[in-house]
Order: sequence, then structure tokens, then C-alpha cells
Amino acid sequence: MVWWMHFQTAKRREGVHFGWMGTKDIVYETINVIFECNGNYDGYDINALTKAGVNIFNVDMTLNDTDYFNSIKDAIQFAQNVPKILISTYHTPVGLSVTISANNPIEVDDRVDIIILKDIMTTDELRTFKKRNDKFSSLPILFWPPTLKIEDLNELIKFTDGIILDPSLGSVYSDFHEVLRKCKESRRPVFFMNPCVIDDYYEDTANDRQLLLLANDVIKYRFDGVFFKDRFEKIPIEFMQAFVRGTDMIATEFDESAELDYFKLTMPIQAPVLQPYTVALAASLAAFYSEASAIIVLTTTGASARILSFAAPPCRVLAVTRHLRTARTLHLYRKILPLYYKEKRAICWQDESLARIAFGTEFGLDTGLFNLVSKLVVLAPTEELSGYCNSFQILTVSYIRHAFTCGVPSHGEDID
Repeated sequence: MVWWMHFQTAKRREGVHFGWMGTKDIVYETINVIFECNGNYDGYDINALTKAGVNIFNVDMTLNDTDYFNSIKDAIQFAQNVPKILISTYHTPVGLSVTISANNPIEVDDRVDIIILKDIMTTDELRTFKKRNDKFSSLPILFWPPTLKIEDLNELIKFTDGIILDPSLGSVYSDFHEVLRKCKESRRPVFFMNPCVIDDYYEDTANDRQLLLLANDVIKYRFDGVFFKDRFEKIPIEFMQAFVRGTDMIATEFDESAELDYFKLTMPIQAPVLQPYTVALAASLAAFYSEASAIIVLTTTGASARILSFAAPPCRVLAVTRHLRTARTLHLYRKILPLYYKEKRAICWQDESLARIAFGTEFGLDTGLFNLVSKLVVLAPTEELSGYCNSFQILTVSYIRHAFTCGVPSHGEDID
């Protein structure tokens, strides 16, 4: 959900990011972007697209070969190292996904974060695929249905980690309504794939209104992300920046209905509710009523951040993790901004927890997300082996900074 770009007016339309701490990066609230590569991209192209708003790069292995996949993987690796040439405090995690056919699965290496699966029509076919390809068991699988007329589509949604909706399947605002509802009830992310919007944007007769309509619809219907395909003539930097600005502007308007979204989400939940869900829902509501500027969550596997994403958070969620793959896969979820924390580990969990919270706080200050008097909702395990975030606090930014500097335990003071 993040667009990080060095704030230089002359370079805004180029997506340039140098990582200098002298001037601030900026963060736009947008939705996640999967960008499918088909042309020739080098590391500088990938870096520019990343700074323009792309979270995840995809390679369709039903259309491309292993050599092309390796070239994109190498370009992403190069792009990830570009900011290291100059001093940079924060690492921008970039996800890599591959599209494969269930009828012809391929080998993938450890750098692949997400699988997009085609050619599945029944739950039994999906079970068989997972059983025969256990190497994919640890990776999120997004299901790309060939049609919405699949008899057990609701069950398929539950057995996958998300879904991609192609406009060729039907009208996104009528036929997709039931699918969207089922995905939200099952807490599965939904990505909307529009294969022509980039080409349309660069047509001579195109205008920004068409792009704003797309941005409005994906925000209104609570999509977690969009899926774009590249155009061969030109790297679509200007398109990505325009889309990000549009979603940021529209998302701000829709945030005014955050309380209504919260109660729509919580009403279908029946008791008893597991504690991780209870904490996430309560933290989201607390952030709304306390007018918190952000929610900071400490996560290892990403589970706590994922739950929070579906708890209708009224503000940005900064997910601090020590695991790079977790940070990359969290790009699948709405309103989650993953932060990769790689500082030396503290011996005591209370000190370690406070250090991670302070890291997220400093990021927010550096990027202008909030100021010293802002309130934050902080979710963290009370013990390292708790397995999930079992409590939350409402703290001020100034208190967190003081606690970290002076070594005060993070639970020393709550702000009502």
C-alpha cells in the first residue's frame, strides 16, 4: 500500500528514489499493485517501477521460459541493491510472483513469494495439485478462476490464499458482488485484473477521468490490489504515479466511513471469537475512536497483520517484521505497510519489542505519516512465545521515543 519516492519536484514524474535522509520520502495510501512483466526490464526499470508504486512483480510462466524468469529475478535483485549505494535506513521489500498452470507446474526457487494458479475448476483438483506439489505448501496461492460459474467456487476460495478477478469473467459490479462478499467473509484478499487500462491511458484520446473511475471502483469495493500487465512500447511510470495519486485521494474520502465499515465487518462474526481476532477488531475500533494516526503491529509470520487488514483499520498499518519473505507477502493485504527490521536483536523480549515499535515510529516520523503528538495503536505479544499479538496499547509518539531512549518498558504508560 505504499509508494516511497524521494521528494524532489524535478524528479517526481520519473519515480526516482535515492534513499538520502536529507529530505523526506513520502508515503501515499494506495492499494497493492501486481505488475506482470513481459518485456525487457533491467534493474533500473524495476527500481523506477517500485518507487512509482509497484509492490509485486509477476512472471507468467505459461507464456515465458525459465531464462526470462531468471532475468526478471536478477533485475529485482539488482534493484533491491540500488539504494545501498547510498545510505538508506529503510528497505523496500519487493515481492515476486509467478503464474503457473495446475496442469503443468514448474519448479520455483526460494525467491518466489507468491503463486498465481490457473486451470483449476474443482476443489478436488486443487487438493490434488497441493498434494503433488508440496513445495508450494509454504507459499500463498492466489486462485485465478477461468469462470465464475464454478460450482464449488465458495469452497475453492476457502482453500486458497486469495483470488484474482478478470473483467472478462463478467461485470465486476454485479457478477462479482457475491464473490467479493465470500472473499471478505473468508478473509481472503481480492485483486482486480485490468489488462487494457495501461494501454488506454496512453492513447491520444484518453484522460485522467477514466483512471479516476478505476481508482474509485477498486477503493469503493474494497479490493486489496490490482493486477496490471505491461505495455511493450514504454515503461508506464507516469501511469503508476497517476494511479497511486488517484487511489490516495479517493481512499482519504472513503476513510470517513471507517466506523460503518467496522460494524459491517464485525456483525457477521459469531461468538466465541478467537483472541487474535478479538484483539485485532478491538485495536481497529480503538484506532478509530482515539483518532490514531497509525497502527503498529509486530509480526513474525504475518498472521497478526493479515487479521488486522480485515478488521477495517481506519488508518495505515505499519507491520514490523524481521523476516524478509513475510514483508514481501504482506503486500497482498489492504492497508498493510510492511517494514523489514534487521537491527541487532536485543536479549530481552521487552527491549526487543520496544526497539521494533520505535523503528516503526521513526519511519512514520521520517516519512511524515505523523508527528510527535500523534497517537498510535500498538499491537505486540506480551511474551515472545505467545504466537500472536495478544494485547494492544494506545501510546503517543513522544512517549515511545522517550521510552526507547531511556529504556522504559513499552507498557509503562497508556493514553486513554
